[in-house]
Amino acid sequence: MSIPRVSCETSYQPARGIGGDYYDLLALQKGRWGIAIGDVSGKGICAALIMASLQASVKFQALQPHLKLSTLLGDINRLVYGFSPTNIFATLFYAEYDPAKRLLNYVNAGHNPPLVLRPKNGSCEIFQLTSTGIPLGISADSQFASATFQFEIDEVLVAYTDGITEAENRQQEFWGEQRLEALLKSCSRENPKEIINAILEQVSTFANGQPQHDDQTLLVMRVEAGCDD
Repeated sequence: MSIPRVSCETSYQPARGIGGDYYDLLALQKGRWGIAIGDVSGKGICAALIMASLQASVKFQALQPHLKLSTLLGDINRLVYGFSPTNIFATLFYAEYDPAKRLLNYVNAGHNPPLVLRPKNGSCEIFQLTSTGIPLGISADSQFASATFQFEIDEVLVAYTDGITEAENRQQEFWGEQRLEALLKSCSRENPKEIINAILEQVSTFANGQPQHDDQTLLVMRVEAGCDD
C-alpha cells in the first residue's frame, strides 16, 4: 500500500517477541490517506493486546464518514478508556494526508512529536508536530484539538516511538531528541530507507551492545514532485 506522490518506508523492532508499538497507513475516501503511529505504556502481552484493540479502533473509526479529527480522536479515546486497565494509556499520532494538496491534518495525543525536515540552501529546518492533547485512555472526557501542516516538495516527515530516543548506552544515558535532530539535519536529502538505516545504525552504535528495552518504530515519508498534476 503506497501513498500517491510520496515515498515511504517503515521499521518496527519489538523489544520482545511481541510489542506495544503500532503504525498504519489507511486508504480513505476522496483520495486522502490516514497515517498512524502509537505506543501503549507497558510491555509484553498486555500492551500488545491493547495495541491490537487500538489499531482496530483507529481503522474502524477512520473509515467512517467524519468531519473533524478532534471528534474522531474523542471517539477512539472513549473506546481505549473502556477496554484499558487502570494506569494503562496509549500515545497516538493520527493524521489524514491529502496528496493533491500536500496538506496534513493531524491530532497528536501525547505522542513524541513527529519531525518535518525542510532542506533549504544546503541546510535543514526542522518543525515539530507537537501534542494537541493528552494520551488516550486517561480520561473518557479528554478533548483533542487538530492542527494542519502544509508540505512542500522534498520535505520529509519522520515519525517515531520513544524506543528510538530513549535507547540507552552503558552509562544509562538516553540517545535523545537532540541527537536525532542533528542526525536528521545531516541526512535530510536522502531517501526514506536511507534515513531509517542511518537512525537505526546511530542508535545501535550509541547503545554499544546494551539490550533494547523498548519497541522501536519509525515511519518516514518524503513528498515527491507531481502533486500539482
